[in-house]
Amino acid sequence: MFDYYVDFENTKFEEWGKLSTADVSSLIDTSKPISSFTVPTVDTIASQYIMNCLIKIGHSPLLIGQAGCGKTQITKGLLNELTTKTEDYLQQIVNFNFYTDSMLLQTILEQQLERRTGKIYGPVGKYKLIYFIDDLNMPALDKYDTQSAIALVRQHKDYEHWYDRTKLTIKEIKSTMYIAAMNPTAGSFVVNPRLQRHFFLCAIQFPEQQSLFTIFSAFLNKHFSKYKTNMQELVPTMIKTALNLHGEVERNFQKTSINFHYEFNVRHLSNVMQGML
Repeated sequence: MFDYYVDFENTKFEEWGKLSTADVSSLIDTSKPISSFTVPTVDTIASQYIMNCLIKIGHSPLLIGQAGCGKTQITKGLLNELTTKTEDYLQQIVNFNFYTDSMLLQTILEQQLERRTGKIYGPVGKYKLIYFIDDLNMPALDKYDTQSAIALVRQHKDYEHWYDRTKLTIKEIKSTMYIAAMNPTAGSFVVNPRLQRHFFLCAIQFPEQQSLFTIFSAFLNKHFSKYKTNMQELVPTMIKTALNLHGEVERNFQKTSINFHYEFNVRHLSNVMQGML
């Protein structure tokens, strides 16, 4: 059932692939990094469709998945689409790390805000500002087992305000919302449930072989189109071989307490393809 969505106009189930209308080859510029583009696959289309529905009703999605499964790429692709195709949204990407605290976070969050009236602040004009918080659970725990950066986001989600730290007056923050992503195998492993309750959780799996083949084919076919035909014919074989080799490496080189760095994900494959470009 998860392979389909409801087409409301025709009142029937359709496969996710039907939602893809973009001509991928015209969008891709192989002189730029692979990470600059989001190639539509069944996985990305489904995730972005659900996230889009949530954003339209003002509810925050939280993507959860292991490193390198495409959480950041899916979100950036959606944000770029929202900000370029519609004139309703602005975006701001906030990368959390071990040292992120509430003071630093508040400074970052206020960069695109302006005073409207009295104590009300918001983005310029009639825009809605979407904050994308990557690695939500990364900030260090203090001695009380709390994370001040997460506490600030929770305060904003609960009350739609935070405080001016010099004047100690309330700043009401309007026309903003959050999207977040986190890796449950890193950082503090969890997020305060008082913040998590405000998010709709989406589990992001590793892309399937067919999806990865589609993504890398789009880049390599575009790149090798300027070579001779017999070179172009090698592209599918190269990609399939790389995927098979990656699968073998992943199965045979298991992570252990000694070899804790044995983590093979889509980023490594992307680096190989980037090298070929």
